Amino acid sequence: MTRTAQARRSKGETRTPAAALASLSLKDDCLVGTVQAAQLLGRSAKTLREWRSQRIGPAALKIGSGRNGRVFYRRSSLEAWIRANVTSVTGGEA
Repeated sequence: MTRTAQARRSKGETRTPAAALASLSLKDDCLVGTVQAAQLLGRSAKTLREWRSQRIGPAALKIGSGRNGRVFYRRSSLEAWIRANVTSVTGGEA
């Protein structure tokens, strides 16, 4: 545990989900928020929210419940979704 985390605990402070995620080490497979996932896919955050409601697009996970829950994507899930949805373009299409 870092000194900062120890100081927070001794003061009785609670950690936000974002702070907990920032300190989480997942080696190569990190979690990214909707905005970062949208940037990686070249789409808008609104598009990803619409895809989630339609149950299409890359797999997402929600941490927390109800309106307080936060949505994240595993980087590996985004990369797998991109690989599975690649279409080669031929001729004049670009």
